[in-house]
Amino acid sequence: MPLAFPSIRVEPNNPTHHLWNNNGTWWIHYTVHFDHRKRRVRRTLGTRSLADAIASRDALLLKIAGEGEYVPERGGHDPASCDRRLLA
Repeated sequence: MPLAFPSIRVEPNNPTHHLWNNNGTWWIHYTVHFDHRKRRVRRTLGTRSLADAIASRDALLLKIAGEGEYVPERGGHDPASCDRRLLA
């Protein structure tokens, strides 16, 4: 799994950049670059509160910018990270 770093463009007058509300739950989307490739990442923030979503987004993007994020290869899945609820 390669280590990826984000490519973030922030629009200063848009406080909800990289966020969208999907049926009441806030999600984040961003792009990471690795090995001369890029991948769009979308994940739930698991909250219905916009204030919590903004705080989670800021913390997550700061962490990924500093430490990077491991990107799994496409086509396969990592059984250790598999959410068993989705398989039931």
